[in-house]
Amino acid sequence: MPFYLEPVPLDLVRDHRALIAAIRRQLGDDKPVAVVLDTLNRSIRGSESSDEDMTAYVNAADAIRTAFECAVIIVHHCGIDGTRPRGHTSLTGTCAAQLATKRDAANKIVVTIEWMKDGPDGDVIASELKVETVGKDEDGEDITSCVVVPTDAQTSSKRDIPKSARTAFELLEKAIEDTDEPAPTSNHIPRGTRTSSICLWRRYCYAGMVAESDKPDSKQKAFVRSVKKLQEIGAIGIWGNYVWITGQAGQGRTTNNLSGGHQAGQTRTPP
Repeated sequence: MPFYLEPVPLDLVRDHRALIAAIRRQLGDDKPVAVVLDTLNRSIRGSESSDEDMTAYVNAADAIRTAFECAVIIVHHCGIDGTRPRGHTSLTGTCAAQLATKRDAANKIVVTIEWMKDGPDGDVIASELKVETVGKDEDGEDITSCVVVPTDAQTSSKRDIPKSARTAFELLEKAIEDTDEPAPTSNHIPRGTRTSSICLWRRYCYAGMVAESDKPDSKQKAFVRSVKKLQEIGAIGIWGNYVWITGQAGQGRTTNNLSGGHQAGQTRTPP
């Protein structure tokens, strides 16, 4: 499969027309299947948290998608708590799909479809890197590279879940029970699902979880670890500041973002 790399600093808002022209010069009448921007932070000249800057960035990515009728994949990272992409929510709101990627305990690469505009959520794609010899160098030594091969995602059983994560799950049930407000209308939250705000859940966990110490930093780290574990097994869903119980505990699941072929998309990776 042909692969073209533009290893240059990029201000997507300013340079997207030049990038489109460069792709056309290289491919002629052919069209790319996907254009990958790696990473958002290295291709934006502004603030990820600014509505104006992120909207301009999304519009530039959408111009590339329109020019070639291809997927535009934006590689992006999580915020400090690892539960959602960094920056302004206008990026996520524009994507056709959001995929989460991470390595599991067996060093496999696990991609989970957190949500998809025109398809099912929750599917897991697992793969691993296999070293292959691709030739010889001028000294006769092997030149190696990696190929991606499919593999099975490992699942987690209840006994694999740390006590702190089980406690956090129980406190989430309590937070949802104590939440009077209905969940917001959203394509990303299952209809009829009861939710809690992450802020409320965090307060309950800070008060009720056993951390290494009573210091705020220790409580935060314990909470983040529990959130990641519960996401990994598919026990909870998170969108924006809302969290809910999925009923999928025991199934291997992770967190990342990507694009479909009709709109700009993104990929996020836990820090």
